[in-house]
Amino acid sequence: MSAPKAIKQIVSFSKKAKAPFPTKEAFVFLSFLILSTLLWFLHKMSHVQELKAEVPIEYVGIPNNVEIIGGLSKTLSVRFKDKGSSLFSYILKNDLPPFKIDLTGRFLGNGRIVLPTSMYEGLMSSSLKSSATQIHISPDTLIITYTGLYKKKVPVRFFGSILPAQQYILTHGIAVYPPMIDVFGSKKTMDTLSAIYTQLITLKDVKDSVDADYNLKIPKGLHLAHSKVRVHAAVEAFTEKVLDVPVIGINVPEQFILRAFPATVKVVCLVGVSHFKDLKTEDIQAVINYNSLAKNNAGKAKITVFSSSTSLINYHISPETVDYLLETKK
Repeated sequence: MSAPKAIKQIVSFSKKAKAPFPTKEAFVFLSFLILSTLLWFLHKMSHVQELKAEVPIEYVGIPNNVEIIGGLSKTLSVRFKDKGSSLFSYILKNDLPPFKIDLTGRFLGNGRIVLPTSMYEGLMSSSLKSSATQIHISPDTLIITYTGLYKKKVPVRFFGSILPAQQYILTHGIAVYPPMIDVFGSKKTMDTLSAIYTQLITLKDVKDSVDADYNLKIPKGLHLAHSKVRVHAAVEAFTEKVLDVPVIGINVPEQFILRAFPATVKVVCLVGVSHFKDLKTEDIQAVINYNSLAKNNAGKAKITVFSSSTSLINYHISPETVDYLLETKK
């Protein structure tokens, strides 16, 4: 803005400001009052002023195997001096950034930590302008009392449900990683603690595998080595695969030969699409257990299916029972 234009605006403002005043003397008095106030303010701004601020404390380095007694001080009161012109930046910011107090290696087992705050005055200056001087922190001492906690390794359990959409299935159940976690607490609590559970997880109409981190439910008074675990659930579309499996006998005495009629059964397997080709007849056994047969040489026998394949989700067999005959070896 040019000087002539600025002068014109000041004159215009003066005329407008003068209008409400009943007398010229009142207008002149107010003008001098404003001017004197401005000069006083500029004088103060050129001198060093004192400011007091509340700085939040952020504690780091507290191990899981201790419990703080009585809580921790949340703020430090900082008093310092700086140029009046610099104080505006502190006022506009409203507060100073949190001050970190590192407690790493200070929990030595005596249950008490004493920290003179004067040792942090140098570090506090880094949060202020370089022109700040005479930094003083109160209270002059931080006292932290604590007690040691017992440690126990317990299993982590999934809590909730993962429901696949129609024509989809969980192929290998729900897994939690890590499966075990270190827990810290009083001996009384540790003696009755058997597991730690995830927060309630409810997923519906799932069409893809789940692989995500979830929070743990932390019982009151306990500390955990981790606050989250990874939950994995393999979900995929499924299909059926029909296999003709020969019937065999198990636990049959050496003097007998067991013959089944029919000699094979159909095993209708439920399998994930990605494992359809992996599942083979050799992975499944359809057996008649001699120990479950009636004490005669012929009759009906129930078929039991065994499989070593992790791809098999479910199955049903046809027929479920077959005729059998025991022949004596010659």
